[in-house]
Amino acid sequence: MNIKIATFFFGNNYGALLQAYYLKKFVEDKFIDKKIDFFKYQPKKFIFREEYSPIIKKNPLKMFEGLIKFRKLRKWKKKNISPNFDYKKKLDISNKGISIYGSDEIWNFSNPFFGYDNFFFGKNDYNYKISYAASLGTAKIDNTNIQFKEEIKNLLTKFSYVSVRDKHSWEILKSEFNLKSEIVLDPIHLINDNLSNNEEKRNIKNKCIIYGNHFSKQQIKKIIDYCNLKKLEILSVGYYNKWANNNINLDPFEYLKEIKDSKIIFTSMFHGVQFAVKYKKNFWYSIDPYRINKLEYFLSELNLKIRMISDDHDFDEEIDYISLEDKLNKWKIFSKEFLIKSINSLDN
Repeated sequence: MNIKIATFFFGNNYGALLQAYYLKKFVEDKFIDKKIDFFKYQPKKFIFREEYSPIIKKNPLKMFEGLIKFRKLRKWKKKNISPNFDYKKKLDISNKGISIYGSDEIWNFSNPFFGYDNFFFGKNDYNYKISYAASLGTAKIDNTNIQFKEEIKNLLTKFSYVSVRDKHSWEILKSEFNLKSEIVLDPIHLINDNLSNNEEKRNIKNKCIIYGNHFSKQQIKKIIDYCNLKKLEILSVGYYNKWANNNINLDPFEYLKEIKDSKIIFTSMFHGVQFAVKYKKNFWYSIDPYRINKLEYFLSELNLKIRMISDDHDFDEEIDYISLEDKLNKWKIFSKEFLIKSINSLDN
């Protein structure tokens, strides 16, 4: 059986792009006899928001910067994700293959940018369906709309195996739809491309990485004061922060290199935390209300909630990655086994 993946794989967000890349790569590595590809579908509003909206600016400089980012990421996506993507294509649903839905907020029917899309709930897909690390994000059930609730429940009950990546999604599936699910790690953790022995000796640069733009004035001042004291360059990647020493647009692999080479990371993004943990970096986070649902469980399980930026924290305080390594490794094994066993059980 061929395997198709349904996710947000063609946006301009490093986390979304890399979770798609790692999921596809993991499945390809484990099932070398199968053809693995993405469904050639993305919501039109999603593509407009991610790719074209950053270019449509009144300020010529911002328009030029948006165009540079567009071209750089388009080149990377064409090479590493989907060379022949065309969002106008009809859905290429095959018959009785396997479809993997996830990761990312594909089930966030309250998404403020493009709302509910029944494609990501498996509408008209007659393949065997698995969800891997799907998320409902900020979605909440409005019990006054019984018909809508029943539609979602009917679609989700047709999944053979269901996993999510956060407690909020797990609780909604259980309480509102009476569906059992497992909580697995984001796909970026499926492949152990941690620093090799040579990379561990790499020359860590005097850089502080900023990923995200949800920081209070007080948090910004604390970060700037710390970096000035430590003589660190403040480098903002992927998001513009006028208080940074430098704002740069990278492709996803360049982004990973900057993460690996940095001394410290400040982030308000889900994947900012995920990659910091993956590469055992010192990091601190701020709470973005839009993202806290999908991040809280991961932080809680690994005892990392204390890494929130606050006045009483010393940014030099390192993370004891040795103490959390055992739990994280067990979670990785569980996540990999869930996906492999799910596919194998449907491939008979």
